[in-house]
Amino acid sequence: MVGKTISAYTDAKTASRVDAIAKLEHRPTSQIAGMALKFFVGLPLEARIILLQIEALASADDLEELNREITRTLLHFQHKIVHRQMIDQMNVDNLDRLETEDDILLAAVELTR
Repeated sequence: MVGKTISAYTDAKTASRVDAIAKLEHRPTSQIAGMALKFFVGLPLEARIILLQIEALASADDLEELNREITRTLLHFQHKIVHRQMIDQMNVDNLDRLETEDDILLAAVELTR
């Protein structure tokens, strides 16, 4: 992937967290920073403004709660994508032949063989 180096300034605590994440994930710090930057600039203007306002006004507890909510939303969306992929890969060709519970049970037994 062709990219461009962008220099950014951040506080020592954030820089330390980026270093720790990079070591934990065995990735360069530039990759961690690039991913964060890509996420931020991908947000609509209104969301970026709100995020900056929250950062300025929120307590540490508020920011922890925000992180939990964002994480919950990401997990929900990941589940939605995986679910869709599973449905797309399901073989439903013979489902029209399953008319009774016995047909369903027989098909289930055949799948386990």
